[in-house]
Amino acid sequence: MNRRFFIGALGAATTSLCMGGGQPGKPRYVFLMIGDGMGVAQREVAERYARMKYPARKGGLAMNQLPVKALTTTSEIEGKVTDSAAAGTALACGAKTVNGALGVGADLTTPLRSVAFDAKDAGMKVGIVTSVPIDHATPAAFYAQVPKRSMYYEIGEFLVKSEFDYFAGETMLGRKKAKDKVPQDTLVKDAGYTHVRDRAGFDRLKKGAVKVLVEHDLGYAIEGKPSISLADYTRKGIELMMGDAGFFMMVEGGKIDWSGHANDLATNIHETLAFDEAVAVVLEFCKKHPAESVLVVTADHETGGLELAGNAPKKMVAALDRQEYQSAHYDTQVKQWKKGGAVAPEVAFDRLVDAFGFAPLENDARTRLKDAVAASLADDATDERSLEIQKMYGKKNAAVVSCLHELADRAGAKWTSFGHTDTRVSTTAVGRWADRFAGENDNTDIGKHLRELITKG
Repeated sequence: MNRRFFIGALGAATTSLCMGGGQPGKPRYVFLMIGDGMGVAQREVAERYARMKYPARKGGLAMNQLPVKALTTTSEIEGKVTDSAAAGTALACGAKTVNGALGVGADLTTPLRSVAFDAKDAGMKVGIVTSVPIDHATPAAFYAQVPKRSMYYEIGEFLVKSEFDYFAGETMLGRKKAKDKVPQDTLVKDAGYTHVRDRAGFDRLKKGAVKVLVEHDLGYAIEGKPSISLADYTRKGIELMMGDAGFFMMVEGGKIDWSGHANDLATNIHETLAFDEAVAVVLEFCKKHPAESVLVVTADHETGGLELAGNAPKKMVAALDRQEYQSAHYDTQVKQWKKGGAVAPEVAFDRLVDAFGFAPLENDARTRLKDAVAASLADDATDERSLEIQKMYGKKNAAVVSCLHELADRAGAKWTSFGHTDTRVSTTAVGRWADRFAGENDNTDIGKHLRELITKG
């Protein structure tokens, strides 16, 4: 596996970027970086892995070394566990709404204003970057106003109408919703965007390019070096938007959330590290512009109810590195084995044990895994989780989930949910104005502080 991680040695250079609040003037460069589903435990387990994987390197995750720290609450307007739409809206607009809504109030009608538009009106350039589809909930919260996050085509219409300078993410979901409507490629072209779909076109983008939309699937970090990474997207955005006008950039690591829903710890860690690579790119930029920059790293919510043991097991890295693919790969294999009884349960069991490196197995673990494999291969396999969770996230493959839970246990971790939780998330920041984000706060406070910085300083 060719896996790339930036584990920075930042030390005093990081601390020197934080010069206290109440600084005169406005920041020229404003970065908000959101790890979707990245709770405190997700940041910690990735830190543990990185330090054990690379013991000779000083320092841990770049985002964990930022000097200003806070714990942030995330519930939606009615106090429910939030989804990404409501949380994204809170971060983008500084106001609460109900789950599923993007950029509108709880009445699903009243428009809410995003700080990205504040930045645009202030003469700054604006970039929206993500590792998932660019019309997914979190990025869309910064430019769209729709009552339902599933309105992907309409979200795409808002995207081109925003006239933001730089969009980069995976292929838009609205393409599947465009039947009997103007094709999205036409909307993009008519709006004057330079539309890039491959690495060659991406590399040709140079400073001065205006209104750029990049759609390119990044894949999963655990499966090797992508042709374009989230860090590449972030670096390119800085290159394109750099100038006297300054810019606001939102960067999301979206697949941290997806792997949390799957209870896939190894993939979750690699997605967190890929996100941290992008943080490191921004931090290096901020170090070159310490008097003009502010960087805030946070999450929209926690996903999976991840819990960690007091200390990382000595064989944590060895255990996690046996997994070579994200969980959907194994799920597809089990489904193929089930077709027509192609693979007997005992053979499937042996294959999974080998794939995840579980030998030897304790008796209890062996029994659990064998039962899960048998249930997954049976024609009458059932899912005993709540109907609500099944509806939201689909039925999980018992055999694969059992393996993922065993792997997490060996790494000193435990998943307690397949959904979002209301635990507070970690927020860290650096820059002249960073201490405005310190202490205990709410996700709406982050949006409000960003608005104040952009409009008033």
